Amino acid sequence: MTNRQSNIIFYSIISLIIYALFIHYTYPDFFENFTKIKEELSIKEAINNGEHTKALSMYQLLLDENSENKNKDDTEVASIYEEMANLHSLLGNKAEEKKYYLESITLKEQLKKPDILSIVTIYDKLGSLAEKEKQYDEAQKYYEKSLSHKLGNTTETDEGLFVGMQQSREQYLRLNNEMTIATMKKLGEIHDIKREYDISKTYYEKALAASKLTFGEDDPKTLDLMNLMNRLAL
Repeated sequence: MTNRQSNIIFYSIISLIIYALFIHYTYPDFFENFTKIKEELSIKEAINNGEHTKALSMYQLLLDENSENKNKDDTEVASIYEEMANLHSLLGNKAEEKKYYLESITLKEQLKKPDILSIVTIYDKLGSLAEKEKQYDEAQKYYEKSLSHKLGNTTETDEGLFVGMQQSREQYLRLNNEMTIATMKKLGEIHDIKREYDISKTYYEKALAASKLTFGEDDPKTLDLMNLMNRLAL
């Protein structure tokens, strides 16, 4: 090796070290984020290969790393819990599925800017799990929480006509949409099973009114709700 080649290699190594130090001090989270991206890609690869147990172990390592971090991100932890619950669902581990959904929802409810869609999705899944286990009181509780989040705050304010119109529009959209209708129907079914027919009828009536506005009177979803109402009337 000539002196020129040695110098080139030496100065190249020095340049890389300086560049790495520059990144470290300018973007302190760069290497940490890069590692996280690699870990996330490895997890996705394991899931795509059907290696769900392996993916769960890798998620657990991420949780352990996060718990050691003084500035841990609750949003990230909540997402990891939710993904672990989904994996346990694929593996048929219902107890673990429920455990991690509850862990996730506890954190998600405490966030300053909660993801409402994610929250109601988890409550619906918890309701479905309880319903399959014939734990109808528990299923009712989760579906009610889901519905409460879907409908949001219905308290009227005195902040002017424009704000009032916006709130009315938002409440209309929250009530008259497929997800809300599905949850009201579920609550109707739960109360029907519990032989609480008056409450069941109330939920079916609300779901039917919303379904007519959302899907139309001749839509199969609306007709199904009509049939449920007619059966209760017998």
